[in-house]
Amino acid sequence: MPCCQNPECPDCGIRNKGNLRWHGWSGHSHRIRGLYCRTCGKYFSERKGTVLEHSRLPEEKVESLLEHIQYGCGIRQTARLIRVNQNTVIRYARVAGDHASKLHHELVASSPQTREVQLDEKWSFVAKKEDKCNDEDKTCGDNWDHVALDAETRLVLDVIPGKRTADNSLQLVKSVYEKTKGRTDLLLTSDKYKPYKTAIEVVYAKEVQQPKKPGPGRPPKKPKKVMPDDLCYATVHKIRKQGKVVEVKRNVVFGTMELLLLWLARSIASFCINTSFIERFNATDRILNGRKGRKSLRFSKNWDIHNAMTYFVSFSYNFCWPVRTLSIKDEYEVRIKRTPAMASGLTDHVWTLGEWISFPASPVRST
Repeated sequence: MPCCQNPECPDCGIRNKGNLRWHGWSGHSHRIRGLYCRTCGKYFSERKGTVLEHSRLPEEKVESLLEHIQYGCGIRQTARLIRVNQNTVIRYARVAGDHASKLHHELVASSPQTREVQLDEKWSFVAKKEDKCNDEDKTCGDNWDHVALDAETRLVLDVIPGKRTADNSLQLVKSVYEKTKGRTDLLLTSDKYKPYKTAIEVVYAKEVQQPKKPGPGRPPKKPKKVMPDDLCYATVHKIRKQGKVVEVKRNVVFGTMELLLLWLARSIASFCINTSFIERFNATDRILNGRKGRKSLRFSKNWDIHNAMTYFVSFSYNFCWPVRTLSIKDEYEVRIKRTPAMASGLTDHVWTLGEWISFPASPVRST
């Protein structure tokens, strides 16, 4: 559903407002419809805010180009298969990544059904590996995807690519907090990466004023940070020897064992502390995004293109990728495929890639 793309319009970004009407056609063959906003009186194309904006390629060719990228083809491979210039593929990769980021933060602004979140980081590199970089290489070396996944619906809540730092971990936890509307009745699990503990404490802990000590002139104690009673955070630590897992240690960091058992009992996905679902997503993402494949000659040469492809593949996964374990049977015993967005109640059908790239993202309103 389109929305007004004028940042100065009071109805900018609001869908189903009734302020838009179709007006005229554009393009060489007059196949692109125009829109008119009754509120601000501005005209714009139906492609405004989509990947197809200012596109000179046919819509079918753009969709085919992005499908090749989505299923593991590199820039050069896609350029040869589609028979376009490499710069054209790079341009659409940038636009598709920016569009996916904007569209995801609009459509997945909140996830009210989320009860179990798994956090993890996925390694890849750009141009050259970290040990080959010097101090001047700011956009080379290791690039980590900080991922938050709803374990029950497989919905990717957010992905933050970049260096493996405490700031990115904090940003990821803040995003989980915002998308769950500040709810604390959650089960959070991750590996034994220390910045997550600090980030969860910073985001979820509340300051409680301490009572004043008895006696004359004694000032009250400083406020104490207290974690919510219904929040549980647990970690999984895998001990490896010669590349094989020999022991798995599970630990409850925040919360009690009774609370952990209660949240596991209500879960439809987990029966113990685990990071299995986010690790499975990481494997799927490495298959789809060829530049992240391990032990191969395929890797990114440009930092911005790498991040753009991370956004495009990860966020379109929510709406366009049917997950086998999410399928259900209807009353006639016919199996219905479902995407993470369908399982989360955010949509009612499997989106095609053409639908994803032609869906206009809401612009940022001017202040």
